[in-house]
Amino acid sequence: MSQRSQSVNEEFTIELKLKVTINSFSNHDGFKQGQIERAVEEFKEKIKKEIEYIVNGEYYQQEFLNSVDFVQYEVGLESGL
Repeated sequence: MSQRSQSVNEEFTIELKLKVTINSFSNHDGFKQGQIERAVEEFKEKIKKEIEYIVNGEYYQQEFLNSVDFVQYEVGLESGL
């Protein structure tokens, strides 16, 4: 008996609640007063779209933040889900 398959076209939504933790920022020129605070706010504005690009397979490398050179962060599922 041979393996048989049947096409199915069904979509469904999975809702995930993510927690993002900023661990550090780095910058080759050091930091000016208020720069970290601006970087945090800029990161909060941009990270949602960045994660959407990654999940949707549309990710491309680009300059991410204007206020600092690099940001180290973690993304994980919120507890209790």
